[in-house]
Amino acid sequence: MIRNFTALLTAMAGMVFSLLSALGLTDGFCVTEGCRLFRGTTFLGIDLYWFGAFFFGVTLLLIGRQLKNQRERFRRHSSSLLLLWLVTGLLVSAFLLGAQALTISCASCLIVAGLLGITAWLLRPDSKALTVILLIWTLTLVAALSGLGRQQFEPVPTFGSGDAEIKLFFSPSCPSCLERLRELARREELHPQLALYPLALKRADLPVILRFHQELATSGSLAAAMETLNWGEPERPTLRELWQIRQISFRNRAFLAGIGARTVPYLLTSTPGALMAPIPDGLGNETTEEGCETDQQEEICEGEETPPPAFNLELLRSLP
Repeated sequence: MIRNFTALLTAMAGMVFSLLSALGLTDGFCVTEGCRLFRGTTFLGIDLYWFGAFFFGVTLLLIGRQLKNQRERFRRHSSSLLLLWLVTGLLVSAFLLGAQALTISCASCLIVAGLLGITAWLLRPDSKALTVILLIWTLTLVAALSGLGRQQFEPVPTFGSGDAEIKLFFSPSCPSCLERLRELARREELHPQLALYPLALKRADLPVILRFHQELATSGSLAAAMETLNWGEPERPTLRELWQIRQISFRNRAFLAGIGARTVPYLLTSTPGALMAPIPDGLGNETTEEGCETDQQEEICEGEETPPPAFNLELLRSLP
């Protein structure tokens, strides 16, 4: 009886979360690339989250019917209907999880799938078929979760794509970073090959990164987004916005830590010749600069009075 009531609460949570996701109210908390890929996916013109809400709603009705019917014959009938419904849901969920395991994982989708699996496990009758399907479903869930774990250490660009040939990691509180950013912004011919990865070196960077990100999303103009870095105190972000930017910053910092980088600006490129071309005479390998420590929290680039004049070629790293 306790398991049935627990399953009732789990199914209710699944229905509520599916409804919120269908209405787009969970988008700010789902920052994986899979969220962007699968957002708005439909079947027969209906968002898949609405199907999830319908599934959990019917599950609630079947659980309530099973709890209400006291006669053995009616209870067996209700159990059979519930078993068929759970098997159907698990098979569809396993298919969707398999698709994510082979492509890219969506955090919100995995939450819905997890609530479905917990509900099925709590309600599982003495059925070998359901046990086998639950095992298959669990394997696909683990595969999708492993993909999600890998994504958390992949950097997130606010401008450009992940397969860009030129990648710049920067912080808005680092003068060297801003100079690098201005040079790249002036080179419009490089913009199709450029990706920008912001990260916060201190708490005050987060709302600035958010404003930069929002301007890029609204106008698509790097020049306009650069202007936002010179504005005054930014507005206080909402909790959802703050969570989203923290995730982006964390993943970008985690990536740099993973490759042993300790300072920004940090530039990755597979075409260093494109960056070398416009450097004025007398500048290049002989230029010196102090980067910004990625593990500093307060004062960044102490003692730097004037921005460095050009790219330091020692910062260039070739991609595999």
